[in-house]
Amino acid sequence: MKNKSQKSKYSLSQKNKITEKPARQSKFDKSYYFGNIYSNYDEFLDWKKLTKDLIKRFKFNSFLDIGCGCGNLIKEIKKQKQRSTDIYGIDMSDFAVKRANVSFVILADCRSLPFEDRRFDMVHILGTFSYLSTLKETKQAIKEAYRVSKKIILFDDVYIEPDKKSDDYDPYRKQVFSLEEWLSLWKEIIEKNDIMETLKDEIIIKKYAT
Repeated sequence: MKNKSQKSKYSLSQKNKITEKPARQSKFDKSYYFGNIYSNYDEFLDWKKLTKDLIKRFKFNSFLDIGCGCGNLIKEIKKQKQRSTDIYGIDMSDFAVKRANVSFVILADCRSLPFEDRRFDMVHILGTFSYLSTLKETKQAIKEAYRVSKKIILFDDVYIEPDKKSDDYDPYRKQVFSLEEWLSLWKEIIEKNDIMETLKDEIIIKKYAT
């Protein structure tokens, strides 16, 4: 897991780190992505490098990014996997979806995904569930991610404690658990033959093929 001084391997520069201004409310508008929390969301991570890493590590033809923000990652996935057409990103922020301005980034609630069971080879979640208001909502979101996944779930950037000195500090995050607690939440949902692994700040779930 990341310590107080570590930066994400996909970070670009300090000038685009998350700021430490207190959150007013959970409204992910323009000021959240470009000013209030992130100085520039487009340059916060090296989206191209992150995409290359995901494609190298995992085999997938269909892909869902839950909490895709302004669609930076999902757009790179589309560019680098042009033969794969079933690729979507969802976010609850009207601003973020409008800024993405592509048909494959849609406004949707992670607690009730608008997709059928086992739709996507890979489901990616970059810290999204830590923004939910209650434990009940978090559990429901985990159920939904599991429901629509077919092979792989990558729960990335596991958020353990809101350290203000960390590069990923965000006062909008409400669900703060230890790695063991996050693992316990996933264990409540997955099937007994599924495989769950951890790697640095990731939880990786490999679903048993049926």
